[in-house]
Amino acid sequence: MQRFGLGRVIAVLGAAAGAIAVLVGVMMHVGGEPQSLLYSNLDLKEASSITAALAGAGIKYETKGDGSVITVPRDQVGTARLLLASKGLPTSGSVGYEIFDNTSALGQTDFVQNLNKQRALEGELARTIRSLKGVTSARVHLVLPKRQLFEEEAGAPTASIVVGTAGRDLSGDQVRALRNLVASSVPNLKPDKVTVVDENNKLLAAGSDDDGGLTGAGASERKTATEERLRKAIKDVVEGVVGPGKARVQVTADLDMSRVTTQEKKYDPDGQVVLSTSTGAEKSSENSSGSNGGATAANNIPGGAGASGSSSQGNSNDKNQETTNYVVSETTKTEIVEPGAVKRLSVAVAVDGITTPGKGGKTTYTPRSAEEMKHIEDLVRSAMGYDETRKDQFNVVNVRFNREGDGVDGTAAKPPLFDFTKDDIMRGVEILIAGVVGILLIFFVLRPIMKGAGNAAGGGAGAPMLVAGGGGGGATALAGQVSGGQLAFAGAAGGDALALAGPGGDMDQRIDIAKIEGQVKLSSVKKVADFVDKHPDESVSILRSWLHES
Repeated sequence: MQRFGLGRVIAVLGAAAGAIAVLVGVMMHVGGEPQSLLYSNLDLKEASSITAALAGAGIKYETKGDGSVITVPRDQVGTARLLLASKGLPTSGSVGYEIFDNTSALGQTDFVQNLNKQRALEGELARTIRSLKGVTSARVHLVLPKRQLFEEEAGAPTASIVVGTAGRDLSGDQVRALRNLVASSVPNLKPDKVTVVDENNKLLAAGSDDDGGLTGAGASERKTATEERLRKAIKDVVEGVVGPGKARVQVTADLDMSRVTTQEKKYDPDGQVVLSTSTGAEKSSENSSGSNGGATAANNIPGGAGASGSSSQGNSNDKNQETTNYVVSETTKTEIVEPGAVKRLSVAVAVDGITTPGKGGKTTYTPRSAEEMKHIEDLVRSAMGYDETRKDQFNVVNVRFNREGDGVDGTAAKPPLFDFTKDDIMRGVEILIAGVVGILLIFFVLRPIMKGAGNAAGGGAGAPMLVAGGGGGGATALAGQVSGGQLAFAGAAGGDALALAGPGGDMDQRIDIAKIEGQVKLSSVKKVADFVDKHPDESVSILRSWLHES
């Protein structure tokens, strides 16, 4: 530890511990039993019931996320689903027609039966909507009024749907599909009486009497589709004349999103038609008798003989009648204008000029002629379906496009030196961080490890060499290894240890006063010099042996 230092030892131990942890994690992941998805997007209450059933059956499980995702071992997925299905799980967080299987109808009131029927219908509709693509959750609320006493008919039923889309937006066709799905499943429910709201409190469809037009997502999609269709048609026509990439087209459409129903009834007095004709004839006659005599007693006696001179009178009447019935010509016209009609169009078209390459990389720009621009305007007018009564507008101009890579004078411009995008900056930061981490690893991990290994490898050749002097330092004895090591002289009488750097070594590196304090003193160096002066032959032989061994 003293050779490597505390910091190096900690770094080596930390790196080793990290490598061991990664290895153990990989081994546990590889050796563990693979998990597979059982159910996801579960209601938390239902997830609790499912985990309790799995635990009771002895099936190991794991929950992820907020607890709505449950995984089990791959080979037990089928067993777990069969087990849960036998217990009626999962119910998708709603109650369906199984409510009638779990309850007894005996003793239930009509109110409870109708309430269970409505709950079952709402639950089944919610399950069906959740099975559709793009919908993660759904709840359905139905209002089914009943005809009250002294009312001719019941109120119209209504419905509301709350859908979860996980951040995605439903298209207008999908919203209409949901409304028609619910309306077709409930008696007497109309699609315009169904309200659709998403999880972000956004109204997708309003259930109102006057909701005959397009609103919300449907209106926006219809407007975008109309503008894109016209833009593509105009661009295809113009680019067919001026060339690809030499036209820019922008279309703004003002659409009427309301549905209009118009009923018209006309009467034509000149267009009379005989409806029926009836003819009748009547003939009557009347006869009466009278006396020409005066008023006598004989004439007034019943049964008596009448007076002479009586006369007879009669009347006859003939009558013919003809009746003709006429009907006035009547015309009834009902016109329904669907939403999405174009009220006004505004079109802007920019056309690039003619660019001719020249010598030296330069280009020559030539504007288009007035006659050519007139032809382009006629094409745009026809492609957009120009209608003056709608007060449509269109503008076609010839301008020079500012293309990337073109200089102001027509020469190819070099890309700017510091024209960095956000992606380039983030990429540079990632490279910089990776470089700094690599440098730190080299200097603080790899370099200390390599240096420590080198020092340990040279420890056998750098062992100290002991020389003992006897009788007051007269005789000397050589012991130990001397190849690049230290030379220590111990005098039997003097008792002071001497250190002498061997050949090839450095005095400053081989002699560390702080490590051998109390054993070697500064005066020992002088004693070594005195020993060399007194015993030059022995000193020379020692040096020669060092040179020979090294």
